[in-house]
Amino acid sequence: MTTARSRGLGAEVRKLRKDAGLKLEELAELCGWSRATFGRIESGDKVLTGTETAIILGTLGIKGSERKRLLELARDAHQPHWWEVGHSDLPELLVGLLEFERIATQITDVALGFVPGLLQTADYARAVIGAGNVKDDQLESRVSLRLGRQSVLTRQNPVAFNALIDESVLHRPIGGYDVMAEQLRQIVRVSRRPHVSVQVLPFSAGAHVGLNGSHLILEFQRQRPIVHLEHRRSSVFLDAPTETSPFLEAVRSLSDVALTPTESAELITSHAEAMEGQHAVG
Repeated sequence: MTTARSRGLGAEVRKLRKDAGLKLEELAELCGWSRATFGRIESGDKVLTGTETAIILGTLGIKGSERKRLLELARDAHQPHWWEVGHSDLPELLVGLLEFERIATQITDVALGFVPGLLQTADYARAVIGAGNVKDDQLESRVSLRLGRQSVLTRQNPVAFNALIDESVLHRPIGGYDVMAEQLRQIVRVSRRPHVSVQVLPFSAGAHVGLNGSHLILEFQRQRPIVHLEHRRSSVFLDAPTETSPFLEAVRSLSDVALTPTESAELITSHAEAMEGQHAVG
């Protein structure tokens, strides 16, 4: 049975193979497996044992702390939860998320504090990431990575993306009034795409289930959904149906209390105009 861990480990293997400049069939042959088997490894459909992981890492020449980390991930690959405690110098925290976004057929982002990452402008992303005390020499690479994730919305077969954004996000001038005004207008522009839906959760809705916390839901064609929860220093992927189903049910409830996409675009535009007005006054 696949788990978020096994799928994340497969994503890491795929990245290591690409970094080594090897095609899937080339690495499969070096490891003594068929192309089909290795494809199942990279998709997470085959749960790697520690020995199999060691063979791949040895073939690729992966040593030290990176080898230890991946072997530990393989050891617990059958577990349904995938916890990772973050450090600012560990970009591999994002590897699983990037792969899940790449292969997802639908992504739903319930956003309470910030504009969803897939909708952020460069200046807004720079302000958000910079506020997290990211080192200057890492800031631009983090911004580029975040913007690169947005290719899932612009590729030939884009993912269906649903954003449920709390109205408070529209009021906070992150990066300043000019940056925020442009960010709000960007949300409206992207929301016009047929595969994108943006709904605002208005203050008038009062208490709603979304206030329990931001979360990201990734749905797939043949595999069960994954829920991603992220905090300042840690993140978790949930894929056990008993734990993901409440989040899926919550989205249906939130869509009912949210403004329609048309009403949301009108409200977001009015906030953009207010931000531009604040700049003019300043």
